[in-house]
Amino acid sequence: MTSQPRADHLKRSILDEVLHAAGRELVTAQGGGLILTTSTVFGGDFLLARILASAEPGCTVNVQGTEPFADVAYAPLAPLLLDSPDVNFQSELDVLSAVRDRIRRLAEGGSCVVVVRGPEHLDSSSIAVLTRLAESPEIGLLIRSGPRSQLPLDLELSLADGFIEEVKIPVLSPADVREYFGSILGATLPMLSSTLVCDVIGGSPVLLEMVSRDEELQHLIEVRDGVWILPRELSLTDRMAERIFSLIADYGQQETDVLLTVALAHQIPVEVVVDLWGVNTVNDLLLEGALTRVEDAGQIWLRASPPILGAAIRQRIEPFRSRRLWENVNQYLSDLSNTPGVIHRVMWKLSVGVAVDDREVLTAATLANRLDQPDTAELLLQLLPSDLTVDEEGIVAAAEVQRARTEFYDGRTDLALSRLRRLLMGDPGPEVLASVVHFVFQINLATGMGASTLAQAIRRRSAAASTGEVYESTLMMRLGSDLQQLIGGAIPEVPVVEAGGPPDDPNEAMCWHVVAGELHYRRGDLRAAATEFTQALDIILEEEPLRNYGGYVVVRLMFLLAGGGFWEDLAALQAKLTHGRAPWVKRFIGFWELVVGLTELRRGRPVTALVHLRTAVVVLRGRDIKRFRPLATALAAYTAWLIGDPSLEGYVAEYERLTHLGPPERLLLAEAYMAVVREPPDSALIPQRNEMTAEVANPQLRTELAVLGVQAGAPDAISRAITCSTGLADPRAQSLHTVLTALDEGDPARLIGAAEFCLAHGQELLVPVCLGVLLTQSAGSNGKVVRSASKLLGQLDPELQRAHPQLAALRQATRLTPRETVVAADVAAGKTARQIAKEQGVSIRTVDGHVESILTKLGLSSRRDIGKQDR
Repeated sequence: MTSQPRADHLKRSILDEVLHAAGRELVTAQGGGLILTTSTVFGGDFLLARILASAEPGCTVNVQGTEPFADVAYAPLAPLLLDSPDVNFQSELDVLSAVRDRIRRLAEGGSCVVVVRGPEHLDSSSIAVLTRLAESPEIGLLIRSGPRSQLPLDLELSLADGFIEEVKIPVLSPADVREYFGSILGATLPMLSSTLVCDVIGGSPVLLEMVSRDEELQHLIEVRDGVWILPRELSLTDRMAERIFSLIADYGQQETDVLLTVALAHQIPVEVVVDLWGVNTVNDLLLEGALTRVEDAGQIWLRASPPILGAAIRQRIEPFRSRRLWENVNQYLSDLSNTPGVIHRVMWKLSVGVAVDDREVLTAATLANRLDQPDTAELLLQLLPSDLTVDEEGIVAAAEVQRARTEFYDGRTDLALSRLRRLLMGDPGPEVLASVVHFVFQINLATGMGASTLAQAIRRRSAAASTGEVYESTLMMRLGSDLQQLIGGAIPEVPVVEAGGPPDDPNEAMCWHVVAGELHYRRGDLRAAATEFTQALDIILEEEPLRNYGGYVVVRLMFLLAGGGFWEDLAALQAKLTHGRAPWVKRFIGFWELVVGLTELRRGRPVTALVHLRTAVVVLRGRDIKRFRPLATALAAYTAWLIGDPSLEGYVAEYERLTHLGPPERLLLAEAYMAVVREPPDSALIPQRNEMTAEVANPQLRTELAVLGVQAGAPDAISRAITCSTGLADPRAQSLHTVLTALDEGDPARLIGAAEFCLAHGQELLVPVCLGVLLTQSAGSNGKVVRSASKLLGQLDPELQRAHPQLAALRQATRLTPRETVVAADVAAGKTARQIAKEQGVSIRTVDGHVESILTKLGLSSRRDIGKQDR
């Protein structure tokens, strides 16, 4: 279901608050003024109008500086001196008095804001009068400036001494963007989407609101079941692009040409721009934030900043102007090989009518797929021929592989495999066959689909090999064979990676580390597995041709870290991926939300977890390339069941309707979560699931399934889970083993120790299991146990305390009686036992008994701690 959120009755945004405060300052401050410059995230009339609306002055007076009269004293103030023809221009005080009188008549006793435009063309005398005007409490000065570098010295001095202040527009974080979409626009924005939006707008709240508050927003993004669904590639409506493009209107010809050229080329070496336009122009634009410097392959490049500005320029620039700029710089761009630059150079040439040969178009389409831009790739591929019978150079066959990639990246896996099977029926040549093998292998790893197509591709590649070459015996194919066995749950008899160290070739080294990581994973060493996958990812990030493998490695690594409870490593990986080095991370929006949901659940925040899991399910309904929707739905159902959320029934029904449940391990995990939710303890399916558990090669997954079997009521599940988790070193498995062993022994001290261990290792969701058993065993009679359990309860997230059903008994056991509540209040107020006993007419022994009970229930050590409790 697609709908648009309601935008009424919503609170102010961060930008609203800043501009409202600036407007009120204009009409209430005792002196000074405000200035908006292009360095204020392009400032502009957009901000000026909002500040004036907040100020609500009695009148507004406009002063305009113009270049022809820049040296004429008081020329900009002429409209304010019409009532004073006899003013003495030799006296600054006379001019000031005349202008002030005119403003007071216009304001009719109210406040007035003087709006100054073109301050770079103001003369010193006019600046002096304007700043003196601003000393009056009823007159505010608001200066709308161009680039900061163009301000006259007099205004710079006023800025330096603080008399005039620059309006400071905050830089938004991804969390701010997410809050804005939720609170201001009324629907949830996924975590990764908020990071991507923040990057695109450069953290600018101005650009965010210029785009998001446009009534054409519905043509750009949609709301599906209360979740914002963003397109994979940046696009703007014509009106949005026009408004953003207008932000650079204040720049001169040189600055504008630099911005347009850099945006059209995506990025240009800094020395090229300096040679063409000079170092001062470049430095000014860097200071304004309209350009940014990036380092790539040891070279410094310039890019338009923020990226949405570059997109607006490319969309709005006139063809003739674009052609002129192309003719100026094309000779400097022909040898550049950076991926985004190649794509944009081809698109630029096509837009201005320059001939582009088929191989250059194919290269650009291939690179677009590497950057997860299937829309761009598809647009380019439409320019290439598609008749495989006329393909002497192999371009058509190679283009077919890229067309299949665009289909796969858009979630149309069946179509991609069908296209590849048709290609294999012809004679595409050894190079294309090798690329087909690698691509189908990626599909198989990601989705579990395409096994027969992969076998067919390998046979065809071997048949096409040159004399003496056995394709299956190459290192890549032997690594691929080992990887398939490991993914299927079997450890190879003689693993290739144990025969020697990683090879020098980046492609082979990347695969070597992936296979080594899977081998460690199957043996239960998650730390070593994470190290290998991290090394594989580093190679992928450094080697552009390997970017297509990034999806598999990132998914494996993130899920491994989340599953093992390596929270700090997971956070570091997520930060690494969102700093612009992994553009294909855009395809992980649903998976990213799933990992965040799993993390929040195990960290003891089930209500927050359900929000993220619900978002993951909604996103994955529309695009689920790697088949994570079943697991996301099962986790959402499990979390809803855990806290008694009414959405449980809907998730169970949705799971039952799914037809493809993903690769084997993911299927087992999803089914185990659903078994807890939907199957009674005496279900005939439970023994069957226990048998399935024994077949899974990875010890961590065996442990996880066995633990879920405990919740589902499976017999002997605790002993089975203890056996599975013995000897494992990751935080999750160690926490499970500690809890299971304590449950098996039933000793209160061991249960307390297990709960403390889980808290220390970031597995807070396991703590209620220990506390619930403690209270059941003690039945509220063991004061020492209750005190320890209550102390642990206080360390849990309030969300978990409220939502988890197993903590109900503990909350009841630690609830103060009415008399204890009164005594606690008296103790917190500093009263002695004797004073309390006298006031309540009881003995001191009785008061001491109440105090001891209060300390036990609240998990406190002394009377001094009672006053610190917020209950």
